[in-house]
Amino acid sequence: MSNRKPKPKNSPYLRLTSAGLQMAGVITAFSFLGYYLDAKFKLDTPWWTIILGLTGVGLGLYLIIREVTEISKKNDE
Repeated sequence: MSNRKPKPKNSPYLRLTSAGLQMAGVITAFSFLGYYLDAKFKLDTPWWTIILGLTGVGLGLYLIIREVTEISKKNDE
């Protein structure tokens, strides 16, 4: 007999909270990188902040969509 304990299932709410925090982190990191690049190149218009901030939003949405599809696949099984 094995003494292995069954793995507890992660709550979908916990996984979505984690994905939301990842999304916030990605957006923040990309926005700060854009701000840094705008300051380094001394641009009048914050193009790097805008571009990288929107890229961070896109990547964050990708993370959320990927998590939701994984959770729905596990619920369908």
